[in-house]
Amino acid sequence: MKKLLTLLLAATLGSACSATPEPLVAIQESAPHVLPSAVALGGRPSFEDVLFVTKAQTDVDSSAGFTLDVPRLCSDARTSAGFYGFYRTDAWDSKRVALTFDDGPHEKLTPGVLAQLEAHGQTATFFLVGRNINRTTYPLVQRMVRTGHTLGSHSYTHNVQMTRVDAPEASVAEIVGQHAVTAMLIDLALVASSADDFDHMFAEVFERDPAVWLTGTIIRTEWRAYAERHTTLLHRLGYEGAQRPYHVVYSRPPGGGPYVEQNGARGITIYDRAMAELGMVNVLWNSASGDTVPEKRKDFAFLTDNIAKGVKAGGVLLIHDYMRPDALAHSLAAIASDTTVRVVSLGDGIERKYACSERELLAFLRPGA
Repeated sequence: MKKLLTLLLAATLGSACSATPEPLVAIQESAPHVLPSAVALGGRPSFEDVLFVTKAQTDVDSSAGFTLDVPRLCSDARTSAGFYGFYRTDAWDSKRVALTFDDGPHEKLTPGVLAQLEAHGQTATFFLVGRNINRTTYPLVQRMVRTGHTLGSHSYTHNVQMTRVDAPEASVAEIVGQHAVTAMLIDLALVASSADDFDHMFAEVFERDPAVWLTGTIIRTEWRAYAERHTTLLHRLGYEGAQRPYHVVYSRPPGGGPYVEQNGARGITIYDRAMAELGMVNVLWNSASGDTVPEKRKDFAFLTDNIAKGVKAGGVLLIHDYMRPDALAHSLAAIASDTTVRVVSLGDGIERKYACSERELLAFLRPGA
């Protein structure tokens, strides 16, 4: 396996996100996010192969770390609903919770969320919407990585109707493209040295005005061309082969669809095909803060009670960056003060659900790098 570069961490950003950050221009050997790229989609097994291939055990060399040539056995995804990932029916231990935040980065909202997490020594997974990553918010993406959070894709447009059973092939192409483009924008955010630098790279990769959002149709038809130009840009910056600044390995479908009340089994089959092509781990949730309920999103007791119940039950907890700040602060403080609660990563969830490491599962889902 190629020796990967060591992550060069710049000084931690201060509270003023307008300060110009140092670019992140390398990747960390021990991090799971250095696995093969969502850009390099060639040579991936078919959806059926992903679901039915049986893998052998491998030995672990404690001096050299895991070898990824022959992954050890991971539990078969056919035993669970949907593609490899996390779903509502998954069993979790009580008070073992993975915090996740959707829909950012937001220039005014996300800094407060990051500050609260930092104040309580907690980390989370942020499922980012691609069109929200821009010249203003790119420092927030850098701050997330510097402070130990995981980045996931929540698509580019946040279109909750991407899965259309009447157009399965077009749907697969759009879903793949939306998550791949969001992963590209995360890369650009991490290597950008200034707002103008971000815009310059955006224009180079997408050949469009950075101030104008891409559409789902454009992404569906052009994302492979974007991927080629993105790879060219990264190679010029010193990334070799499938290396990239950050490997996005988790994705979450907008609105939970089609796994939540949309299109049933036919829709799920379409989305699972897209996940197999991307080689990404699909992430739903076991509980939610309730901050998406219009008439309740400002109700302090409603929000904090929901989070408390979710933490007690355990599993993946869904929150949004626009969560009422004092309710979030109260909940995070309660989690921090309860010594029986353990905040865990999604990688920990993979270990427990699939009986293998995040690296090993993803080496199977994204072969050839």
